[in-house]
Amino acid sequence: VWAGYYRSTDGGTTWSNSLVPGYPGDTSPAGSASGTSGVCNAAGDPTQSFDGSGRLFYGFICFNRAKPSNGNFYVATYENDGADYVRTTAVATGTPSVWGIFNDKVNLVVDQTSGPRSGTVYVGWVKYPGQAANNVLQIARSTDHGVSFSKPVRVSQGLGEEQFADMAVGPDGSLYVTWRVFAHQKSTSVDIWTAKSTDGGQTFSSPVRIATSISAFDGEAFGPGGCGDGPFACASGLTYPRFATLSAVTADASGVHIVWNERLPSGQSKVFVRNSPDGLTWPTAAAQIDGVAAGHQWFPDIASADGTITAIFYDSRADPAYSPDRPSGNTATGANSGNVVDIVAAHSTDGGVTWTEATATTAGSNLNWEQFGSRRSSFMGDYIYVSAVPGRVVGAWTDTRDVVAGTDPRETGASDDADGFDVFQGGCVYTPNDINAPSYSSPLISDACLSQGGLDSNIYAGGL
Repeated sequence: VWAGYYRSTDGGTTWSNSLVPGYPGDTSPAGSASGTSGVCNAAGDPTQSFDGSGRLFYGFICFNRAKPSNGNFYVATYENDGADYVRTTAVATGTPSVWGIFNDKVNLVVDQTSGPRSGTVYVGWVKYPGQAANNVLQIARSTDHGVSFSKPVRVSQGLGEEQFADMAVGPDGSLYVTWRVFAHQKSTSVDIWTAKSTDGGQTFSSPVRIATSISAFDGEAFGPGGCGDGPFACASGLTYPRFATLSAVTADASGVHIVWNERLPSGQSKVFVRNSPDGLTWPTAAAQIDGVAAGHQWFPDIASADGTITAIFYDSRADPAYSPDRPSGNTATGANSGNVVDIVAAHSTDGGVTWTEATATTAGSNLNWEQFGSRRSSFMGDYIYVSAVPGRVVGAWTDTRDVVAGTDPRETGASDDADGFDVFQGGCVYTPNDINAPSYSSPLISDACLSQGGLDSNIYAGGL
């Protein structure tokens, strides 16, 4: 499991695929020179941004699933419009302990203006301090094209569990960041916060809370954070991945715009937007992007170019079995309701006041396939992206339209064979092969069953 790097030079029609150097077993000169070499065996949480000179900066975390866990944050640099790998630099390092420091939930943005801080690379992440109850959001910067990064600046207040920083640079070079607070400690609530820097990320304004005590659309609203089969099954009989309410920010000539999703009193998850002229004052209340009565909408991202703001998000308005009391893609009996989740793109040309929508996907997904946790639970990832530059807007998302359904040979009797969320196994060899066994092992990498469609959860990209 590593950070994949995919590059297209024909507008997204075809792609070359590769891995960021430094993965386990990478003996190339670039891989051996990477700070990740021999340190960690898994990587994820990708985040990318170009500068104005054709350099691409790729942020990711690197960790071990067993001790020592590490939990490091790195940024790889590519030049020549992302064609040539240059280096990988450590931004923050964790400690090799289950209860040590872990750096997670990363975001990266580059100043693409022509101002005095043009080319500055900003990175934001959450520092989990082991057994302490609270974590903090930090931001660092690089002014030498990713060769080195500054000492991080603490942005959030440490009120509770603060996660998922998202950043944007405005036309004047100001840096904006938003994040979400999880209500895991007493006296905390689910809130959306934001802060602003006008000096290149060296200092930040006092954080502003723009949404207070919202009803989060988290997996925990329906039971545990994720539900699958066998030892991963939930009492509700539903199947779904981990997901959560998140926020995202963009800035343009009309101001600063932040989107997030939350549940209405009815239980439906909707995408909300709030607009500000300067990122410090928020004179108008949050508003729903639309009033569609059916379907959950969640995981939004936002970007702006050419006077048009674009927000994209997962949307299950096409689900005939939709209920505000269930996660998307489940029938009332906990069965697969089909590929009913689409990507919807919303556009605003008046500074985020009014919006029009269009479905961006040509085929739907169901994000509940049991492909992970030894292929018994679901996972969709934590990210969806939209990028806007003059003349072009492109989104990227997790898509399961290509997954091949099947049965799980480990299930016996009246198990969950009938729920429709099992994927094609194709003769996979499991040890042990008993659903009641305390341990579930996955097939070896050499097992040909892995390439027969059951794990075919892909990343799709499309113009919006």
